[in-house]
Amino acid sequence: MATIRHEIVFAAFHRANALVDPNIQNNLEKRHVFRIQTVLADKSLTKDEKSYAVKELNKNFDSLKIIYNEGTKRICENCHDECLATLYCEHCIRNYLKENFSNWTSGNNDIDNLIQQCQIKALKPDMIVEWIPYNKLQDIKYLTKGGCSEIYTAVWIDGSYFEWDFKKKQLKRFEWQEVILKRLENVESANKSWFEEVYTSN
Repeated sequence: MATIRHEIVFAAFHRANALVDPNIQNNLEKRHVFRIQTVLADKSLTKDEKSYAVKELNKNFDSLKIIYNEGTKRICENCHDECLATLYCEHCIRNYLKENFSNWTSGNNDIDNLIQQCQIKALKPDMIVEWIPYNKLQDIKYLTKGGCSEIYTAVWIDGSYFEWDFKKKQLKRFEWQEVILKRLENVESANKSWFEEVYTSN
């Protein structure tokens, strides 16, 4: 695929959003169709940029349908449950994550429970909270100190999930993804209420 001019694509997104008339496009599906039509008609975008834009709009549409529990449902060909997403099945993703609960642990029950609660409510493949073991990080470098933490950069060997593989029925990962780490002070004294505060803020 040719180079995508992300700033031009996002400008097209903003134009499409600004043109939405809530009196006419009065539900998620109508607004989604209108945005796609508007982007496809945008002469500032190349063919590849339009394809990229439509894919991103579809991703966003899937997550909005799940958040608002609105839109046309379909029967998943894998789990045979009703799902709202079209690029994946939210139930398959959550079930996949649940099946892997026993394959990882932070060593702290409160942290494990927090992450598991986030995972069983996952909205889309590229927004999943995970525990990353230290041995999955490389090239850790000190960056700066801010507030109550030291900040580092690192490379996550496996990388985060980014999409659902329908054939293999599993989540696919990026590889060698750059991440930011924070080393918190006094984390040993963190109690359950601290974790609950983190959970509700996400």
